[in-house]
Amino acid sequence: MHIVIDARIINSSTGRYVERLLHYLQEVDDLNSYTVLVPSKDEHFWTPTADNFIVKTADFANYSLAEQIGFKKFLDQLQPDLVHFCMPQQPVFYTGAKVTTFHDLT
Repeated sequence: MHIVIDARIINSSTGRYVERLLHYLQEVDDLNSYTVLVPSKDEHFWTPTADNFIVKTADFANYSLAEQIGFKKFLDQLQPDLVHFCMPQQPVFYTGAKVTTFHDLT
């Protein structure tokens, strides 16, 4: 299974969740392949240690038209079986299988 993780917030306060998720996924899962999406400014913030993880840059500003159109097209080209959006902002018209993390509802 090809899983894409939208980690564009990895270098933020809620990015700690993403960083820990990636750390432990590498320890427990060597069957699935993962593509981790980060902004180019954070390309070297996290480096995979497992062979089934790769990092790709995704420079799409949150809440932008580029995120709605360009990011959706980018995701479609990756052909993931599942996308994990680590924050609620995401392309509205993305129709693939997805999981969304909401960090705080208070």
